[in-house]
Amino acid sequence: MSTLIAEARARTASPTALIEKFRAHMAEHGLEIAGPVAESRIAFPGGAAMLRLEGGTIALRIEAADADRLAEAKATVAGHLDALAPGEALGIVWTGAGAPAGSLPHNFRAVRVLRAADVTPRMRRLTLGGRNLERFDAEMMHVKILIPAPGSAGAGPEGEPAWPRLDPSGQPVLDGCALTRRTYTIRRIDAAAGELDIDFVLHGDGSPGSRFAMEAQPGDWLGLSGPGGGNVPVRGWTLIGGDETALPAIARALEGMPPEARGLAIIEVADRAEEQALAHPPGVALRWLHRDGAPYGEKLLQAVLAADWPEESEVSAWAACESATARALRDHWGGERRLPRSHFRAVAYWRQGLAEGAGRGEHD
Repeated sequence: MSTLIAEARARTASPTALIEKFRAHMAEHGLEIAGPVAESRIAFPGGAAMLRLEGGTIALRIEAADADRLAEAKATVAGHLDALAPGEALGIVWTGAGAPAGSLPHNFRAVRVLRAADVTPRMRRLTLGGRNLERFDAEMMHVKILIPAPGSAGAGPEGEPAWPRLDPSGQPVLDGCALTRRTYTIRRIDAAAGELDIDFVLHGDGSPGSRFAMEAQPGDWLGLSGPGGGNVPVRGWTLIGGDETALPAIARALEGMPPEARGLAIIEVADRAEEQALAHPPGVALRWLHRDGAPYGEKLLQAVLAADWPEESEVSAWAACESATARALRDHWGGERRLPRSHFRAVAYWRQGLAEGAGRGEHD
């Protein structure tokens, strides 16, 4: 198999300092760093990035085993260098292998609504259809959905919207696209059939995701990019917690656990009507909490703090919910429970009163 190579140059006032920042940032993400600063090598999945000091600039070289890995590394290197040099125009333009500027991003797929069904009174499932969905059939469960503006129609066939395109640095840009981006969890995927399900919490038309799900009709367009995010770690006895925004992730995690798995799943929803039938191993207890008008996260936090933990050699914990509750759970698990940092994760899927992109968490 031949290696794909792309090269570029970054022009910055402080090349050595920028490489040092980039090395440190990549190390925080768990990537292997080799060589001195002037001849840096960062190992990426399926490839590597080389950053070399050359004539007051940074010479960039990406080597990858396939086109997807190459595109991901190009976007990662250029995107992080830009973010680490605010106010500077680095002028990164890739040459060599890879999709040219103006192409659709490699991790993007256009899909259409096939059907809609209400899972509960406040959760609607959209089944989406498209081609080449195999990349989304992965452990990483989250995707960015790109929602066309209400009433908008593109110039493409059947009113297909204008989708993001790559700029010369390999970054997707939405200039000229009437799209809103949000993060959701894939509930089910059948790549062979070209279908996947996404569950939407319905909370009025003030949210783009909720509004789209409420109004969706067969044939409506939606963009997907990804996948991203992690999965639910299972190490020994496992405690899982979350509200309705985490239900798709919790459901997939429970379904994917081995039959011998042990633990406890605590799920807070609006009321009894929002409970769902979830498959889970017999050794994992499932407990539903009904807010019935109580503040978001109040009952979830109380239940997790009061949960009985078994005397086990290894335990783990995961939760996804409103930001303040997630922060309290992180403090509890890392403090009072003294779990190793690698054994717990509490994710802010949303923040009370804020939309995603304005300080909110991952999900709509």
